[in-house]
Amino acid sequence: MARIGWKWNKKVKIIGITGGIGSGKSTVAKMLESLGGRVIDADLIAHNTLSYEEVKDKICKRWGKGVFNPPEAGGEVDRNLLAKIVFSTREQIDELNKIVHPIVIDVIKGQIEEIERGGNVRAIVIDAALLVESNLANLCDIILFVDATNRVRQRRVKDVRNWESAELTRRERFQQSPTLKKKNADYVIDNNLSKEDTINQVTVFWQKFILSQ
Repeated sequence: MARIGWKWNKKVKIIGITGGIGSGKSTVAKMLESLGGRVIDADLIAHNTLSYEEVKDKICKRWGKGVFNPPEAGGEVDRNLLAKIVFSTREQIDELNKIVHPIVIDVIKGQIEEIERGGNVRAIVIDAALLVESNLANLCDIILFVDATNRVRQRRVKDVRNWESAELTRRERFQQSPTLKKKNADYVIDNNLSKEDTINQVTVFWQKFILSQ
């Protein structure tokens, strides 16, 4: 899959992980890290940007002071409340993404450059829920799709995030469908079975695309 818009050090492969909500993207990222990859957590970066003054100012202007915790509780953005609001319409999701995504991409590019300068790294792994939607895929050499059935994903988000099934459906309608993500990926990891089965697949992927290059 040809990608443009970013010049990377060809000695270091950049792997982008994508998949549906609850498919186990972060689990696979940790497995790749255990094999020698360096993980960049795009979702953590996005969360951190909500503490930037410039971002808070824009959020306050758009959604008001009601989405912030009170001063005595830190005065930061109430992420859960903001999520409940913006995940109601496509327009609001797009507005928040326009505020956050440019900063996230700049931070990720900076981290990639820093890792490459450090040397001794065979691959960089970008773990991002919106890898395709935010154009982070353009930074990657390989797109790895983590596959899991809807039933499995529903069970995981209930166990891990305490979400009801309607919440997963509500949020996922603002993302590219897992079917399309899978179709456009370079490699698929089936994460429906045991942890051992998944790590075996990840190890085969690592040997084929990283160690053999």
